[in-house]
Amino acid sequence: MTRRRTVVAMMLLIFAVAACKKEGGAAGAPGASSLSKYPGTEEGAKQLLTEIRGSDAKAMTLALRPTSADYKAVFTDDVAGKLEEAYAKLWSDPNAVIGADPANTELALWKATSEELQQWTGEASANFPGGYKRVAAKLKPGLVVYRWKYVKPGETAGMAYDGLIHVNGRWSWYPKPWRMMGGDGGE
Repeated sequence: MTRRRTVVAMMLLIFAVAACKKEGGAAGAPGASSLSKYPGTEEGAKQLLTEIRGSDAKAMTLALRPTSADYKAVFTDDVAGKLEEAYAKLWSDPNAVIGADPANTELALWKATSEELQQWTGEASANFPGGYKRVAAKLKPGLVVYRWKYVKPGETAGMAYDGLIHVNGRWSWYPKPWRMMGGDGGE
């Protein structure tokens, strides 16, 4: 009888683990499991940001919603919870979708490490909004933050976004964190 209970308990555990893996993403966000195909590299970011403009942009954007663990991995302990609360409004907005004018077919992409943002050097000072200079001290070390624009061919102006970070084995999005901390960013 004890062996039978052990086998049943093991089977239930296996089913529970499989069900959790099937959910994927941020609290089972729609499309979260589809984001697992994008590696945590610059090429993975390019693929994701190109494909997100497709037919299911809303679901893919929602799949980028950070988890509590993601906020804690990106921001220092003193602000992680506050930022999670502040971003809740963004994530409840049905218009919070990554997209751009269909004529803006080209992707311009820049990246900076949290250290470059803190020192305001390299790509950080050249291509990131000034607001990052003010919040960089609140970023954990070792992160790579991406900023991008969708532009018309041959142009530099377009729809700009920032705050894409690969953390905890997944992509998540923290747009304009200085605004969530109370600042305009000096864009």
